[in-house]
Amino acid sequence: MTGLLHFGTIAGLASLFGVLVPARALDELMLPLIAVLPVVASVLVLRAGTPMPSAGWERIDPVRRHRFTRRLVERTLAYRRAVFILSGSFLALAAMFAVGKGGVLDGLLSQRQEQLAAAVVGGLIGLCGSCLPEILRRECAVADIQKRLVDELPVFRSNRPGAQVIRLVPRTGA
Repeated sequence: MTGLLHFGTIAGLASLFGVLVPARALDELMLPLIAVLPVVASVLVLRAGTPMPSAGWERIDPVRRHRFTRRLVERTLAYRRAVFILSGSFLALAAMFAVGKGGVLDGLLSQRQEQLAAAVVGGLIGLCGSCLPEILRRECAVADIQKRLVDELPVFRSNRPGAQVIRLVPRTGA
């Protein structure tokens, strides 16, 4: 389902740009896009580098711990995909801007080729925009698992070796 949503977003923006945006208007759109994409990619790189909590892992059920670390790996892979998409889009847009700068292509492209160039820009914007909600979804899944793990950590009273588990949230299905 998410693949279809990604494809729909990309194809929809590409077709809208191809039909509605004249190629000459792309010059004004390119500079802001070229400036924003590296900033978003660098924010994702910084966010992907956040450390995993290091205390209390030995007290968590190994199955739940494995589920959590698997989600962390999935989140990191989503960050990596998004950074590659943003970086590739940045390079493609920068190349298109550099080639078209100064009217180098004025009069050389047919109407169909200009529409195709606008569609490519729209598709790249759709690609960049469709990868960010996936990252947010994975972030929320990791935060949800983190919350459940922390809520079920054993609580030690007065530094005695015995642990007493305090459940703040009732178990589901019990």
